[in-house]
Amino acid sequence: MKNHSLDHYSHQLGIIAHDAWLTARVKSALTLADPALSLQVHVKTLAGTVVLSGRVNTHKQCEQVVALARTVHGVNEIDARELVTHVFTPGSVPTPPDAEENSEIRPSSSGKPDDK
Repeated sequence: MKNHSLDHYSHQLGIIAHDAWLTARVKSALTLADPALSLQVHVKTLAGTVVLSGRVNTHKQCEQVVALARTVHGVNEIDARELVTHVFTPGSVPTPPDAEENSEIRPSSSGKPDDK
């Protein structure tokens, strides 16, 4: 029983060490390509799947980050759902940064011009 337990823990430690190694390799690849970009992107690895998060300036940079992560030997899969751009987050409506809060709601089909 103890031998089986020891094998299980050593296997788990092997996975953890491999994930840490992959994270370091992906982070190094990002740093070599663009040091500023590597500061904006966070990298985690879970059982060979590299999880990328953070905020980049353009969609081209987002694609570049994913492409660089794919070049690292040992990466099984890439999850870039949490990697977003400053332009907008997919699925959301962008709002101006200094927009005033307005509690008044006007129906868009009223046909009346704005009073303001």
